Amino acid sequence: MLLLLTMINPFTALSVVNTLSMATAGRRWEFAPLRPAGAQSAQVLRMPAWEAVLTCAVALPAAAVVCGSVLVPLSIALTGSAVPALAGGPLAVLTGGALVLTAGTVTLAGLLALRSAAAAPRGPARAVP
Repeated sequence: MLLLLTMINPFTALSVVNTLSMATAGRRWEFAPLRPAGAQSAQVLRMPAWEAVLTCAVALPAAAVVCGSVLVPLSIALTGSAVPALAGGPLAVLTGGALVLTAGTVTLAGLLALRSAAAAPRGPARAVP
């Protein structure tokens, strides 16, 4: 079981990094009008980082419910108890790793998106109709 988790977790992390990088890079058109409007780079980068943290705050309990729906019947079948035997340490590491991975990926991708030509200031900001 540990071998299976060791193989699944890096693949999942790679998928998350790829998805978040592409999604954040696609948002450079949203970042572009913020700079001429007076936002500093740090302020623009904090916005997607907080979005990533809030997404984790919603996704991690949802993932726990989904995992529980699989682990409880498996635990009943194997041990007769409805409480799965889960160690708190690895769960805390996975939770912290998910937060660091998402916030770090979005911040780095946002920094690269701000440096692109599409996000460079080109004059006064104007309202989009």
